[in-house]
Amino acid sequence: MPLRLKSLELHGYKTFASRMEFQFGEGITAIVGPNGSGKSNIADALRWTLGEQSYGLLRGKKTEDMIFAGSESRPKAGMASATITFDNSDGWLPVDFSEVALTRRAYRDGHNEYLLNGQQVRLRDINELLAASGLSERTYTILGQGLVDASLALKADERRRLFEEAAGIGLYRTRRDEALKRLETTQRNLERVLDILAELEPRLRSLERQAKRANEFTRAQADLKVLLLDWYGYHWHHAQDELNAVHDTLRVEEVRARESREAHARVQAEFGGFRERLSGLRAQLNAWHREAADLHSKKETVSRELAVLEERRRALAASQQSLLSEQERAAGEETLAQERIFEIEQEVVRQQGEHEEAKLQLSAAQSALQARQEERAAAERRLNEARAQIAALQSQRAETQARLDELKTRIEAQNQKLDAARAAIQSTESALKNAEAQLRESRLARERAEAELTEAEQKAESGKRKAENAAAELRQQTQKRDARAAEHAKLQAQLEVLEQAEASLTGYAEGTRLLLDAARQSRLSTRGALSAALDVPAELETAITAALGDSLDAILVSGASVEDALELLERGEGRAALFPLDDGRPGLAENPALSTTNDPDCLGVAASLLRVPDDLRIAAQLLLGNTLVVKNRSAARRLAAGLPAHARAVTLSGEVFRADGLILAGKTPRSGTLSRPRQRRETQTSLASVAETLSALEAALTRLSAQVESARGEQAQAEAEVRAARTRLEAARAAEQKSALEAESARRQFEFAQGQVAGLTEEIAAAESDRERAAGSRSEMEANAAAAQESVREFASELAALSLDEVQEQVTYWTARVAVSKGALAEALNRRNERTGAAERLGGQKSEVANRLEEAARAVVGLDAEKESLRARESELAVQIEGLNAQVDPAEKDLESAEQQEKAYQLQEGEAQRAMTNAERSLGQVQLELTRRQEALVSLRQRVEDDFGLVQFDYRENVSGPVPLPLEGMVEQLPVVTSLPLELEEQMTRARQQLRRMGAVNPEAAQEYEAESQRYGFMKAQVEDLRNAEADIRQVIAELDDLTQRAFHKTFEEVASEFRNIFVKLFGGGSARLTLTDPDNLVETGIEIEAKLPGRREQGLGLLSGGERSLTAIALVFALLKVSPTPVCVMDEVDAMLDEANVGRFRDLLRELSRDTQFVVITHNRNTVQAADVIYGVTMGRDSASQVISLKLDEITEEMMGRSRG
Repeated sequence: MPLRLKSLELHGYKTFASRMEFQFGEGITAIVGPNGSGKSNIADALRWTLGEQSYGLLRGKKTEDMIFAGSESRPKAGMASATITFDNSDGWLPVDFSEVALTRRAYRDGHNEYLLNGQQVRLRDINELLAASGLSERTYTILGQGLVDASLALKADERRRLFEEAAGIGLYRTRRDEALKRLETTQRNLERVLDILAELEPRLRSLERQAKRANEFTRAQADLKVLLLDWYGYHWHHAQDELNAVHDTLRVEEVRARESREAHARVQAEFGGFRERLSGLRAQLNAWHREAADLHSKKETVSRELAVLEERRRALAASQQSLLSEQERAAGEETLAQERIFEIEQEVVRQQGEHEEAKLQLSAAQSALQARQEERAAAERRLNEARAQIAALQSQRAETQARLDELKTRIEAQNQKLDAARAAIQSTESALKNAEAQLRESRLARERAEAELTEAEQKAESGKRKAENAAAELRQQTQKRDARAAEHAKLQAQLEVLEQAEASLTGYAEGTRLLLDAARQSRLSTRGALSAALDVPAELETAITAALGDSLDAILVSGASVEDALELLERGEGRAALFPLDDGRPGLAENPALSTTNDPDCLGVAASLLRVPDDLRIAAQLLLGNTLVVKNRSAARRLAAGLPAHARAVTLSGEVFRADGLILAGKTPRSGTLSRPRQRRETQTSLASVAETLSALEAALTRLSAQVESARGEQAQAEAEVRAARTRLEAARAAEQKSALEAESARRQFEFAQGQVAGLTEEIAAAESDRERAAGSRSEMEANAAAAQESVREFASELAALSLDEVQEQVTYWTARVAVSKGALAEALNRRNERTGAAERLGGQKSEVANRLEEAARAVVGLDAEKESLRARESELAVQIEGLNAQVDPAEKDLESAEQQEKAYQLQEGEAQRAMTNAERSLGQVQLELTRRQEALVSLRQRVEDDFGLVQFDYRENVSGPVPLPLEGMVEQLPVVTSLPLELEEQMTRARQQLRRMGAVNPEAAQEYEAESQRYGFMKAQVEDLRNAEADIRQVIAELDDLTQRAFHKTFEEVASEFRNIFVKLFGGGSARLTLTDPDNLVETGIEIEAKLPGRREQGLGLLSGGERSLTAIALVFALLKVSPTPVCVMDEVDAMLDEANVGRFRDLLRELSRDTQFVVITHNRNTVQAADVIYGVTMGRDSASQVISLKLDEITEEMMGRSRG
């Protein structure tokens, strides 16, 4: 066996107070000693260093119990330390060191630390290192007192752990536990995901409703926006007018404030010159005052330094006195130390004498013992030879008789077993055939289930893809439908706004609204407003509006209704243009229509560019027949020169060039009345087109929804088929596995029964032959035994006269005295060294005190000199202070006169300051008003931008603001409104109330609905993944169970075989076997032990004697070591219950196993010690600390063995 455990070093551990080191041999190391000497603490130390955390196994209750507790003559230790050194030259430990030292230390505060080759590590690192080498989690690595017998007392399922350790399947069990935890986690995650899905489904329905409400809210906002345009247009321009008025007031106040500042500056300039002169005088006085203060400060500093020096002088005197006292004390301690050195020198001499005397006495006692032993050995040899002959004969006779009885019993039992085995062959053969047939059927069923599962999974995957594609198309069509629905709602809102504006006559002048309202009430006959009858292209609206001017909203009335209209206007407010529709006015001949030109910049005559009803064609010709529409100003100037006096040219931007040279230019207020018919017509057309598209999309959505539901139904059905197929497959696999196990079990039983028949037949024949030979030799043994008995009596009388007890006691006594005196001498030498060092330290202290006294004397002299210097400096500073006071007094009188003049200047400056303050206060108020107006305008602009986003504002003079980029279709234009309709506020109020009634809406509902839909799909996929993961984990657990079963079964068979053989060797016959409590469940089955001793019937373990139980337990442990040997095994008094004959067999097996395992054996038995290569003796010293002696076999006494007599 290569050396694994090299040494163990203990210091402060339990009874090992001093540092002790044990060097272990390659085979067996024995440790002997009397009871209570501390032998078992060595086994505890090994277990403790290897990381044991159970204080119960360490025979303690807490960490402090591991530390030497002290005694009357020795103090307790503050720390316990144990170091195990392993030889790793062949690399059996997975670290790159030829030697590996593991150290554990414990402190009284409960703290533990672990070291690997001197480097601090974690307990986990130690456990991982030992686990890789076979030293971790092995119950039979260190067998303490009673632990061997306890292996029999274990329950059957608890005894299983020993076999699992031997089989090395702890890793499989750990992985199985981890897999079970992962399975539990996966199931919890699956439940959580299903809960989330249950929460998501009502949320999806809620978000769908919220998206519909958001669309309705958008339409209501569009209605309010149309009304806000007019309201903001009026208030924007009104706020700018008020701001300009405040600007004018501000300019007046700024002039007044500037004049008051100039007057104040003149007064300040005069006052400033005077103050400079006054400041110079004050500065001179301040300088003198500072100089005087500086001199006073220096004088005070000198006075303080004198006081400090005086105090230091007193402190030095006190220090000198203290040092003198310390010098006297050090001299006394030095004298005392010399006396203690003299005492310890005498103690050393005395201990040396005692040690030499003890060695002489020991040598004499050993010589006497050796002589007596030689005489007694000769007598013992003769007596032993005779007794051995008798014992051999008696043993042979007893063995022969026992053998005859056993052979008779065995033959009878074997015949019965042979009959039972032949019957078992027939039954097991039938069971084997049935099991194999069942296995074939189970295998076919599993293959069919796998094929069905594959087909179902393919079908489910196809259904899943189909459902996902249908859902994606449905989402795409839904988005299109929502976009069209939003567009439809927007167009519907625009149409409603246009109709509402037409109904409320928005955009018309006040007089025009009066006449139109009268027409609606049938109080006036009209054809409506001219702008409502004209159909003008969008690009010509600005030009036609400028050309018509006040005639744009002219009321078309018949000749008889003109007077009624005039009367209405007279009674009401506002003005209006009237266009009579009769033939009594001048004809077109007086104002002939213009003819078109070939100028490329001329678009034509305005009347011909419009679409009007036939009965209004003449009216259009009268109003616009003399107007040319051109592209730009240059074309207008060019063409206007050649036009008749009544004609004019108008550009697309609204600039009017008359033939008489008059030009009308500038921004033309946009009129919604002219564009309203066109906008309504275009909106209605777009609305019809969008409604048609929306209907088609709704139909497509209905069709796609049905397809999605159908696809999801197919997918759900396919998934259900997959789950059913997976369930069938799992059942088939379980059935196949069960059938395989049953077939394997039946095969093993059949083979076992066949082997039993053959073995029993051979055993019966051999037993008959043995019985005949044993009967012949029994008579011969009885005659020889009688002759040998007479010789024993003669030799026993001779040996009784040669007693070793007295001489042996002397040797033992003087051996212990030599060891104790040696320790006492070493301790005395250590104390002498300590006291010599203390005396040297006291001499150094004495020299140091003398040096400090000299330094204190020098410091006193220096302080006296410094005091004289400071007193001279103090007198000099007093003279300088007196001279400076003579200059300060006249200057202070001049300063008092100048300060009176300063007050007059301050009065003048105060008046100018008040005038300036009043002017600036007025200016500030106007500026504040301007700021408020500006903030109001900014606030209004902010409100407009909040409601409309980008807006193109019209700014008046002195008003500026941001101008957005000309983004087509994204910038709103505020209309110029001079007055607000009365009902506008009411309409805005109703619109806002409608929005408030709708309450808070979620504008992101559509996006949230889409996101939650995707999340719902993701969660559905997660459910499938988790179910697949659950199946995979179950498969892993099944595979680990299979590996565990194979490894456990193999180890069990090998250990059972070794156990039978070792049991027969230890008991000299008999039989024993290991059985499984549940052979069909190799993962959790327990293990029972059945034993039959030689010459007895089979009986339970509880009926065995203590020695028989120990021997049976040793057989089990040795069988485990034979099958799965550990690098090191520690046994603590495992042979305590064995008699001499059984100890011999135990020793022989120990030697056999030591070829593969290094043993450390703690024992009281001399026969066990004979197998050891290295022997250590442990005794308890007078100071209650264990002491260790390395021994040879012939040096071991009965006292050291600690055997109790009687």
